[in-house]
Amino acid sequence: MKLTKGEIKAIKDYHNDEFDLETLYPMKVARGKKMLWLIVISHGRRELHDSGYPFIKIIGKGDDGNFYNLGWHDHFISYVPTNTDSLGKNVFRVAPWDNGPWVVSDNFWSSSTFQIGTPPYYSDYDPNKVILQ
Repeated sequence: MKLTKGEIKAIKDYHNDEFDLETLYPMKVARGKKMLWLIVISHGRRELHDSGYPFIKIIGKGDDGNFYNLGWHDHFISYVPTNTDSLGKNVFRVAPWDNGPWVVSDNFWSSSTFQIGTPPYYSDYDPNKVILQ
């Protein structure tokens, strides 16, 4: 995943310089891991999705202290309340708001929609955890 210097600085400014793009784990490794929060970065209008909107890049902060590449998406939806903070231009932190834990799906892959939570009418709904898929 490529990030601009400004995007990296925005993340580091709010997270004690612990973010290092070189140690960003791939999404295959993120499967099944608990995430404390997400970083959502607008890729800007350089390259647009088929829908005509800019891509977003998502990075997860694991409860193990590591950062995980959760891919490129067109949009994200949430079935649970979230707390969204701006870290800088086009960089946002999305965190649980009185729910959790957030767990990356065991078969996670980067698709157009990034989904936080599962609707209660889905067969794999689990009220004890929020699935990221």
